[in-house]
This record gives sequence, structure tokens and C-alpha cells, in this order.
Amino acid sequence: MPSDPIFLQTWKAIESLVGVNFAAGYSGLDLTNRVIRGSVPEAPMIPFCAVLFFGAKEEFGQVLTRYQGDMTFELYGFCGGGTVEERIDNATRLSADLINALTSDRTLGLNGLTDDVLCSFEAIEGDRFGIAGVGIAYVEVIVKFQADRGV
Repeated sequence: MPSDPIFLQTWKAIESLVGVNFAAGYSGLDLTNRVIRGSVPEAPMIPFCAVLFFGAKEEFGQVLTRYQGDMTFELYGFCGGGTVEERIDNATRLSADLINALTSDRTLGLNGLTDDVLCSFEAIEGDRFGIAGVGIAYVEVIVKFQADRGV
């Protein structure tokens, strides 16, 4: 089986880290077997999370044989709630759980490949996008990396 480039290894690590049961977290949601790498027009089930690879930007490294850069991923976590306020609260809680899962080990378990993780988030009412009755936890994840071949 061929080895994966750093981008794919990181994408898979993010999927694995957020695809867990957050019963002891802020949201209490179980995302076990409810996370995919890719996009969907709307969640096939609630709760659910889609992890997208948005892109990478490389720079020259500090030394001739190293590259460094940023990979950007987007997480869309879908959750329910009976009212607009409940959905926004639940989306905020889910965002916190997703961020905690990713930042507990800032190398994402890929020590030597990734250096750090920075997360930003929004809690969004699904009605804004035509997805009624759903809160959306949007988390942008920027991962710093270094590589000897650029990938």
C-alpha cells in the first residue's frame, strides 16, 4: 500500500480525533462513526461532522532542504435543538469539543510532520443556509507543518 502525503495523513488524523464520543465534553454528543472526509449538502444524520481539506500554502523553510507551510481544514459539525437559541448553544458546545479534541496534542499525533494547530470557530443557525432545525459548528483548522519534499 502506498504511503500518504502529509496532507492526507493530517486529514485522516483530524477525522479520527473528532470522530469520538463527547459524552464527557461540553456537547455530550457522540460522533463515533458520524464523521466523513468530504462535503455533503446537508447532514445525513444528526449529530454529524464533515471534514474538508481546503488547501495548503507552502513557504521556503529555514534551511535549504526543508519546506514549511500551513494546511487549512474546515469542519462542519451538525447538531439539533428545539429552538434557535438551543441550536446555537449546542453548536457552540460542539465547536468547543471539536477544538479541544484537536488541540489536546497540537501535533495531532503526527509529531515530526505537524508543528501546531490553530482553530477558529463560528456557531451558525442552519436556517440561514436552508437547513431547518439544525445548528452548525464551523471550525477552521490551520495546521503548521514542515517537510523535506514539500509534501
